[in-house]
Amino acid sequence: MGEKQCGKTSLIAKFLDQQVKDDMEETTALEFKSGLKMSGDKKVKTNVYELGGGRNFANLLEAALVGSNIASTTVCIVLDLTKPGNTVDSLLFWLKAIREQS
Repeated sequence: MGEKQCGKTSLIAKFLDQQVKDDMEETTALEFKSGLKMSGDKKVKTNVYELGGGRNFANLLEAALVGSNIASTTVCIVLDLTKPGNTVDSLLFWLKAIREQS
C-alpha cells in the first residue's frame, strides 16, 4: 500500500520475479497476485494484495487483512521519496489505516 504512483506495482513485480515495464497498468482498487518463491529448498506459494488508488480505497484493506490470516501477513508501505514533504504524513496515514483493520 502507499500513495498513487509510488512504485507498488513495480515492487511487487520484482518480488514475484516478473518483468517490470515502463508502461505498467495503474492499479485502481485491490488487486490479488500470487507466485512461487523459494524458501530454503522448498517452493512456497506467495499471495500478494496490492491496494491501488492511493488513499481513496484505504477502506478495502479490510478484505486483505482478514483476522484469521493476520499472523502470517506482512504489510509493506511504499513511500514516494520524490515528494519528501509528504513522506511522514503518508506513513502515518497508512499505519493508522492498518491499525483500524487489525
